Amino acid sequence: MRFKIKESFALKLSLYIITAVVIIFIIVLIHNYRLSKRLILENNTQHIRALEEATLNRIDIFLSVTQRSTDDLSAFLEYSDPSENELQSMLKGLTGSFNINHGVTVFFAPYKFDKSKKFFAPTSWNTGNGSDYCDLANQDFDYLQNDVYKEGAKQLKGFWSEPYFDKDKKTLLLSYSKAFYELKNGKKEFGGVVSCDIPLEWIEEFISEIKIFDSGYAYIISPNSTFIAHPNKDYYRQGQSLFALSEKYNDEAVRKISQEMISGKTGYSRYFSHNKAEMCYIYYQPLKKVGWSLGIVVPENELFSRLDSVTLDLFVIGIIGYLMTLVMTIFLSRRATMPLRSLARATYKIGQGDFNAAIPKNTSLDEIGLLSSSFVSMQSNLIKYVKNLKESTAAREKIEQELNIAREIQESIIPHNFPKAKEFDLYAKLIPAREVGGDLYDFFFIDETHLCFAVGDVSGKGVGAALFMAITKTLLRAKTGMHTNPGEVISAMNKELCMENDSAMFVTFFLCILDVRTGEIEYCNAGHNPPIINTANKGFCYLRSEQKPPPLGVMDDALYTSNKLKLLSGDIFFLYTDGVTEATNKDDIEFSEEKLLTVLSDNADSSVTGIISQVRTAVACHVSGADQSDDITMLVLKYNG
Repeated sequence: MRFKIKESFALKLSLYIITAVVIIFIIVLIHNYRLSKRLILENNTQHIRALEEATLNRIDIFLSVTQRSTDDLSAFLEYSDPSENELQSMLKGLTGSFNINHGVTVFFAPYKFDKSKKFFAPTSWNTGNGSDYCDLANQDFDYLQNDVYKEGAKQLKGFWSEPYFDKDKKTLLLSYSKAFYELKNGKKEFGGVVSCDIPLEWIEEFISEIKIFDSGYAYIISPNSTFIAHPNKDYYRQGQSLFALSEKYNDEAVRKISQEMISGKTGYSRYFSHNKAEMCYIYYQPLKKVGWSLGIVVPENELFSRLDSVTLDLFVIGIIGYLMTLVMTIFLSRRATMPLRSLARATYKIGQGDFNAAIPKNTSLDEIGLLSSSFVSMQSNLIKYVKNLKESTAAREKIEQELNIAREIQESIIPHNFPKAKEFDLYAKLIPAREVGGDLYDFFFIDETHLCFAVGDVSGKGVGAALFMAITKTLLRAKTGMHTNPGEVISAMNKELCMENDSAMFVTFFLCILDVRTGEIEYCNAGHNPPIINTANKGFCYLRSEQKPPPLGVMDDALYTSNKLKLLSGDIFFLYTDGVTEATNKDDIEFSEEKLLTVLSDNADSSVTGIISQVRTAVACHVSGADQSDDITMLVLKYNG
């Protein structure tokens, strides 16, 4: 016997164990990866938040200088009345002393600086080598329509503008403006607006200094999502906005990020960066002073690159460990299951019929040793069982052969050649419940005009009943030759059967002698079922008697008498054993005398063979597959006159 590798128990056991280990390993690996990813994300979030705070603080410092100088000049103009020269000196001082201030302008309301001059808008700007000065009102500049002036006339507090380019379209500027008021007759009157411009190149320098991993970057957007600073300079030079990018790419994630940032919220989100063409994380935080929002973008693969590398290393190590463990487990399992394979080969030979196949001995005290001992014991018992089985099979076959012979003998003593006479039709059927039975029927002519026919039912079944039946039939023929009266015949048979009847067997018997010329029947009943007779005026009915003599073989002094009746042409005489009426189905319900009478009535016009066939079919239908519990015998005689 050869064991295929795929059928090896050791391999299956090894695979089961390793599969369980691998599943546990993968679960742990996935859990560790997710947990580590979350921790990395949390740690980097803290680091980036700190970086954002530092960047925003630096920007806030620069903006605070411009805001403070503008607020100071606005306050000075509210409580002072400087001359043009003094004002020029102050403005040139502001642009010259602070490198971050690109220019400072004062937009006076009409006639507020000089009652003789309607417009006056002194401005000073940084030239790089110093500062210069002029009056914008003398340069045909209608500053009353300027957005800064109009917005300042509405605002009570200072405000920052959106980024814009200077008139040469070279420098991106940002303005902080604040209105100032004059106190006239106890009321404040609008005096004008002070506006300070600052270039945004320094913000770009701040942003470019932010390095996150290998290619992370930062950018700043204004309150309307316009880029103020970005590594892609075209974004802020062309006035591109984050919201416009989300519309361009139809990206809902970018659109949501844009809404969060311009709403002044702090957070982070995962999205697809069209600028880098990969998945990234963006961390955003507002600069509340000017309404800006700082965003720091980190590529996902860089954020988790170390984790992915470590996870891959663990996975490779796990695969190598899996293979090593598999080899070791198979090796150890094969060694451990070697006795089982030997037992399997031995039991295979036993299963093929070699009951003397050697079973390997195993003296270990574990389950395999116990199994080996059990197989040795099983082999010994199996040899004995097979030997006994052969002997019992031979004995059973001998008994079956003898029973077959007995059945053939029994069938041979039951007449099967039914008489063909114009005066009557006769047919009978015996169906034993076992190989041999105790029912009998017989018919023969006593002389040329007298027909003897009878039905009997021996107590019990099997061979004993069959022998008793044979004796009864023999006695019937013998005693009928000595007596012509059915009562006398029955009495003689009873005495013989009672003699030395140690087995206490008995037989119910119904004997009839028919005068075929006249239709007269003389009959005697010895404890048998009442016959059924069909006459023209009454139909089918039971022929019952008040006398109830015992069966044959019970009482040797029992008195049996005869009765007579006359059959007319067409009358039917039906004899049967209790195997018909007492046939039971699976629900233990008997066929019953009433049902037998009904079947006979329904088939009154049938032939004698047809009548027996219909009764037999009705009984089979009733039992519906249940085992036959008793012998069935039926005999029917139809008198033709």
